[in-house]
Amino acid sequence: MPTTDIRNARRAFTLIELLTVMAIIGILAAIIIPTVSSVRVSANKAKTKVQFNQWASAIESFRSEYGYYPSFDSSNKVNGGAVSSGDHLFHDILAGRKRDGLAIGNAAAAQNRKRITFYTFSDGDFADAESTVPDLLQDAFGNTEIAVLVDENSDGRIDSSDYSSAPIVAGMAPTTADIPSTGIRMSVVFYAPAPDADANNPGFIFSWK
Repeated sequence: MPTTDIRNARRAFTLIELLTVMAIIGILAAIIIPTVSSVRVSANKAKTKVQFNQWASAIESFRSEYGYYPSFDSSNKVNGGAVSSGDHLFHDILAGRKRDGLAIGNAAAAQNRKRITFYTFSDGDFADAESTVPDLLQDAFGNTEIAVLVDENSDGRIDSSDYSSAPIVAGMAPTTADIPSTGIRMSVVFYAPAPDADANNPGFIFSWK
């Protein structure tokens, strides 16, 4: 056999070697892909908690300025006060203006009388423009079902004296294990559905856990 033929034969992969390499790649992909997905979920959970803490700080700044906590929609949901006119009670109270920059409506103006900007919302805080509800606030997972509870009576805890029942988000409501009857020793809390959670398998992202 000519020397060149021998070299080419040595360089070529056999079918067994090729199948072995493909099997190794498949095993590595099976290991890496779930890990990447898990890392992404963990990162978005952390991002959501940071977002909730920033909103809570803005609400605390409101209280420091006016001496009381803002009163959001009776549903106790971040997007509960969003209406077709463009008003968004949660956003407008904390931003001191509408999203389009226009003056806030009467419901928000009655609380934020000085039109102070306590928080500057970014485009990432809102659902994508392609969404059917682009003007609703969202968390890092795209959830627009976000509950907000505040210590309305300023007794140092959030309990049933501050709300009639824990808001239901995405068909789920926290249990007493999540919000004990003795309340939560915080002034402002948020929660939203956890990834892949549903009524049959409830789960939440809590700002206080």
